[in-house]
Amino acid sequence: MDRNISLIIAAAGSGHRMDLNTKKQYLMLMDKPIIQHTIEKFYKIEQIKKIIVISDRDNIDFVRKEIIEKENMNAKAIAVTGGSTRTASVYNGLMSLDPDTEYVLIHDGVRPFVSTSVILKAIQMCIEKKAVVVCSKTVDTIKIARNNEVIQTLDRKVLWNAETPQCFKFDLLMSCMEKALRTESSFTDESSILEYFGHKVYVCENKEINIKITDYKDLEYAEYLVKKRGRL
Repeated sequence: MDRNISLIIAAAGSGHRMDLNTKKQYLMLMDKPIIQHTIEKFYKIEQIKKIIVISDRDNIDFVRKEIIEKENMNAKAIAVTGGSTRTASVYNGLMSLDPDTEYVLIHDGVRPFVSTSVILKAIQMCIEKKAVVVCSKTVDTIKIARNNEVIQTLDRKVLWNAETPQCFKFDLLMSCMEKALRTESSFTDESSILEYFGHKVYVCENKEINIKITDYKDLEYAEYLVKKRGRL
């Protein structure tokens, strides 16, 4: 059965960790802005019918004209201005989708290495489970500390690193997002919003490279990967 599946790419972030005039999602990687690589990765997936790119106000014209229009991706990609928080930005994206959308993926604009196989696996799981987050197993030992004093070491066998895409039944995510915007709580991803309102979220394990480019170290690693592989 042909499903109505859409994607929201979160790319309105400030990029303050890198302390640059150019925001991280617009830095060049293999002669293209990072965000362009991310859009192209999903644009090629025929199951995804519409792509909403959430951009900050200063760069939205660049995304529209220099990426979407220039690369002939108008058929299913549009750019939308973000809000004051990630939650508000993603909600703007949801409001731009057709009301008959069945499933929606949320993906970080600075994760251009995500594999097609992981994306398709997450979509299939979402159709079965309604709420799925792509995760990789934690390999480091995680400690909780206060004032530099360790107070607890967590069992890494039950710990996962949350990544994107995160995939949801559209009406379920929309309902939770509307409620989240009425609270004073702060959320760093969409799956935590569903958890907050008591919904089950399932892990889709990822064993492949899916780095989030947030600082110079990540960018250097991304450049190394591209040179080694000859591609993303």
